[in-house]
Amino acid sequence: MKVFIIIIFFFTSNLLANDKLGDNSGKPLPRFISIKSSEANLRIGPSKDYPIILKYTYKNLPLMVIDEFDKWRKVIDWEKNEGWIHLSLLSNKRFGIIKKKKDNYANVYTKPNNDLIGKIGSGNIVKINKCINVWCKIKLDKHRGWIKKTNIWGTFEDEVFN
Repeated sequence: MKVFIIIIFFFTSNLLANDKLGDNSGKPLPRFISIKSSEANLRIGPSKDYPIILKYTYKNLPLMVIDEFDKWRKVIDWEKNEGWIHLSLLSNKRFGIIKKKKDNYANVYTKPNNDLIGKIGSGNIVKINKCINVWCKIKLDKHRGWIKKTNIWGTFEDEVFN
């Protein structure tokens, strides 16, 4: 019995050691979040005393959290801009942005590997409702459908959520 408990402890501690958690939130790093308001400042450091690098003017814009300090989150956007944003301006709601491709759009399907129902242009922000395997169910305005994960910035390749 002792050997069994030691094996379980070793296995679970190795799994936990491989996942980095934020010091303040206890949530995984990196992770995706979105901008809550229609205006948010990206700063050089984690304080209002630091200069503003960039002003975001789009609500629901997806960002990747890569670090935490107190009430501040270090983020990267889809264009690789990096800086700090105050937690009050962020939401855990999942959104994605359609990646730029040579044909400037991504196909949308009724279900994974099913009928094509439309196309969505690069740069559009979509609500991500769930992801399974290589597909994500998205919503844009009143339209819903499935899109391949490779066409979205705002989800990890191996991520599954509902």
